[in-house]
Amino acid sequence: MKKLEIERRFLLLLPPSFFGEHLLKPLITEKYSILQIYLKKSFKKAGNRRIREIYDSKKNSHSYFLTEKQSTKNPVVRVENEREISKEEFKKLEAEMDRSRDPIFKRRVCFEWKKQEFELDFFIAPKRIFGLVILEIELENPKQKVILPDFLPIAVEITNSPDLSNSNLAKRP
Repeated sequence: MKKLEIERRFLLLLPPSFFGEHLLKPLITEKYSILQIYLKKSFKKAGNRRIREIYDSKKNSHSYFLTEKQSTKNPVVRVENEREISKEEFKKLEAEMDRSRDPIFKRRVCFEWKKQEFELDFFIAPKRIFGLVILEIELENPKQKVILPDFLPIAVEITNSPDLSNSNLAKRP
């Protein structure tokens, strides 16, 4: 289904050994492991195509998604078309992997803070981005006020930094 993704992103200063639970445990709503693979560009559309395998350890279940994202003039807003796919379709789409990008493996911790839902991504692979930690929040509108968690060491907002998009982080050097 096509929708607008309105999102802000923040780079955190955390050592690779920090995986969130000790500060976040009482706030955590969900935890996932995510494998994200970028696909070759479609000639029909600009933007990024990716497939994701999401493992929910609490439910011991896997889900699979195909997502297409297109930028807009506002860096906070993107057009997103995402749908759940079968494991078989995921495996078939893997053949369309963009070989100029590495798969990304990250651990996601979702938590609530001041009535806001945050996602904290701990990047594990590829090795060159191991230890990177990014906080994300999806918003109702681009002007929505965000109250950042004061217990997390936020270095800088990276919403307007295309070099730190997941798609660019996956690019091979």
